[in-house]
Amino acid sequence: MPADVRAFFDHYRDAFNRLDGLAVSACYDQPAMIAHAGGNGVFMDQAALNANNVALCKHYADSGFVQADFETGTFVAQNEDFCVADLAWTVHRANRPPERFNTSYALARRCGAWKVFCVTAYAEQRDWHKHD
Repeated sequence: MPADVRAFFDHYRDAFNRLDGLAVSACYDQPAMIAHAGGNGVFMDQAALNANNVALCKHYADSGFVQADFETGTFVAQNEDFCVADLAWTVHRANRPPERFNTSYALARRCGAWKVFCVTAYAEQRDWHKHD
């Protein structure tokens, strides 16, 4: 994984570690799509994306979230402005064993910065119907 893509994911992780849903949203392109066990979410505007990521960070906070980190997995450079990356996340929560899951990201370089335009959260354990 190139250093600039790794730096993007470090920034993304840091936004989650601060439980800052608006900073998480700033890492996304518009429109954005999030596919998960509960279905697909398409976020056509910033307000909808912000509401989703603020709710997700609240869910993490309410569940005893301490911090998250990741290891890089498969990386596919499609050209200089598009790529796909798979990350193995570890989420630490108070009084619980770490949770591990993988998430894939399709990124596009927009105005010189990487942005997520599609996420596939295919293994995270979460009650999607309560927290969408």
